[in-house]
Amino acid sequence: MSAQQDFYEVLGVPRDASDDDIKKAFRNLARQHHPDVNPDDPEAGERFRVIAEAYEVLSVSENRVRYDRYGHAAFSGQTTGSADFGDLSDILGMFFSDGLFGGGARQRGPRGGQDAAVGISLTLREAASGAQRDLDVEIIGDCDRCGGSGAEPPTRPVGCETCGGIGEVRQVSNTPLGQIMRQLPCPTCRGRGAIVETPCTACKGRGSQPERRTVSVGIPAGIDSGQQVRVVGQGHAGDPGAPPGDLYVQVHVEDDPALEREGLDLYVRVDLTVTQALLGATVHVPTLEGTETLVLQTGTQPGERKTLRGKGMPMISNAKRRGDLHVIFAVHVPHTIDPQARRLAEELDKAIPEDAYKSEGGGLFDRLRGRHRG
Repeated sequence: MSAQQDFYEVLGVPRDASDDDIKKAFRNLARQHHPDVNPDDPEAGERFRVIAEAYEVLSVSENRVRYDRYGHAAFSGQTTGSADFGDLSDILGMFFSDGLFGGGARQRGPRGGQDAAVGISLTLREAASGAQRDLDVEIIGDCDRCGGSGAEPPTRPVGCETCGGIGEVRQVSNTPLGQIMRQLPCPTCRGRGAIVETPCTACKGRGSQPERRTVSVGIPAGIDSGQQVRVVGQGHAGDPGAPPGDLYVQVHVEDDPALEREGLDLYVRVDLTVTQALLGATVHVPTLEGTETLVLQTGTQPGERKTLRGKGMPMISNAKRRGDLHVIFAVHVPHTIDPQARRLAEELDKAIPEDAYKSEGGGLFDRLRGRHRG
């Protein structure tokens, strides 16, 4: 949008428009073209500046008379659009609710403490059953000497006379629309509402100091890597009178040597010899609780799977619901055999009819894919 475009055209109003018409037009255009509303439009900022400049001129009677008589030449050598985006936010605040264009509500009073974070590692079985851990954490805590007040005992902070103890002051600024009142953090007490006249000798009046703390954390059953546990109120201390932050415990679950986890389900591989697969066998399968005994019938196939219902991981929100444990059988064929074993194998091959090799369960690849189809 050209900077020399007629200001009435910019606002879309006739030259005899009333002040209310101009204000209404600006309000509608500001909602439509503000850069915060159009973050992907690189030209939105320039359009909005021209709209604001047009309104700044036409909303002030003296400027409007000069513009009607001389046009843009009336302001040659001076900047009519003197308001920057900070000022424009104040102007818009007269029309719209606070924070409409991303300003957000200003925090009042003492600031709360920041959150802290610590990481822990668990075995798969600890993750399945849940755990209680005592963690040593380094945080900014309340000063032991002054109890977090920042004042040297036995003195106490006194109410700030500048803001009357509310932590805010009002500031009046002049704009083309008149005076605008804003609430800002008190510069004397920095928003705390109180003044420390005799600072604590231990913390120099800050009210806080580094400390090591042992925090007991309950880890729920079923937790997985990447999830975290929130411990309310165990983070860094805030300003005097403000609540502390929270502690976030980031969990890493170590790989298990026998069990592989996928969501709530677990997988385990059981190795069989050719003769075990052929003749059947009794095998012991590792589970979260120990071992499970399985009796295999004759003819276990490579990649065949057996599912143990309810032997997987518990659901974190409902420990009574559990996934399954899938047992995958791997049949190992020897790389070399001695002459006697070869003769026995050849005799066995002749003794087994060809149709005994047919399987109703599909091929090897079908059985392997069955693991992922679940």
